[in-house]
Amino acid sequence: MSAVRPVLIVCAFPHPSLRRRRLRTGLALAAALLIALTAGCSSTSSSHSASGRPITMDGNGSASSSSAFRGDELDHPIPLDAAASSAEFTSSTGAKATLGALGHGQLMLVYFGYTHCPDVCPTTMADLGQALRQLPAPVAARTQVVFITSDPARDTPPVMKAWLSNFDPGLPHRFVGLTGTVTQIDTLAKSVGVPLFPPVTEPNGTITVQHGAQTLAFVDDQARVLWTADTPVGDYAHDISALAQRLPPA
Repeated sequence: MSAVRPVLIVCAFPHPSLRRRRLRTGLALAAALLIALTAGCSSTSSSHSASGRPITMDGNGSASSSSAFRGDELDHPIPLDAAASSAEFTSSTGAKATLGALGHGQLMLVYFGYTHCPDVCPTTMADLGQALRQLPAPVAARTQVVFITSDPARDTPPVMKAWLSNFDPGLPHRFVGLTGTVTQIDTLAKSVGVPLFPPVTEPNGTITVQHGAQTLAFVDDQARVLWTADTPVGDYAHDISALAQRLPPA
């Protein structure tokens, strides 16, 4: 149980001031880049735990055959420490929120990304929403998806609320977006082992964003399972159902 499965996505997209033709070309190239990196992210850079040690999974980076999960069951669970649990962010509703409160008594699925992402972020949110709609209402009612922006300058609460509303119709819990200062978000990402870098504007106007593409599943402030961006909807649904059985009685 010593193999490391790194997860890092590099997203690039043109600055809005560029001409429409160049925008379409840039987005097409970005999508191609994302497809390549989603497939090859396991060999490009590493994820680390709050202690600084690489996050490890069973076998060759996947859940072992004895695991109850189809995602990656972590050899060393990732704790949501007191500072991360109590850190105050602004939610997509405009209210103040903490991960500790959002995850209390629930399964909390945490993902770092940004609303201008052309591929992996909306795909992940859509897949999670679809998986939750396949599950019994009591399971969905105890599952909270939390989207933490890696681009706080543009992902304001109204922007996140409108974007997330595309993925959670009909669910008992609306997806919650969180934003804060760059320092707050970076500190939180590091504490749970997610690679995250601030947006960089290149000389040609292209904005490049690097962020971890894993979704972390927290039960009782411990993440024991993570899913990468290529996880099938059925695998999300299977694992969410299994994780819900570990929740304390409602």
